[in-house]
Amino acid sequence: MEILARLRMKGFGISIDDFGTGYSSLQQLIRAPFTELKIDRAFIRNIKTDKESYTISKISIMLAHEFGMKAVAEGIETEAEWDILKQLGCDEGQGYWMGRPMPPEDIESWIKSWSAD
Repeated sequence: MEILARLRMKGFGISIDDFGTGYSSLQQLIRAPFTELKIDRAFIRNIKTDKESYTISKISIMLAHEFGMKAVAEGIETEAEWDILKQLGCDEGQGYWMGRPMPPEDIESWIKSWSAD
């Protein structure tokens, strides 16, 4: 924890990844100086059709904000998923719908295409 605190003091952001699965826990939210909470794709994938996935995503976003963190959704593959997440207050997202991995020289045109929307 001391190393994480030092990194935060130097201005680094620190994410809690795959929240809701694996080793992430509510205890980590209290103890560590995280700046963002990344909601696992397992919940995003079914957010339109599964009430439990929707509710877990909603509560995760609320928890992130309550602890002063950004909420980031992982694995967004459709515009409908992103629309729901935005309505729930999600701050950022990542996934193939937003942009596939790309070489550095393609980033500028990708940013322009998003800015035009």
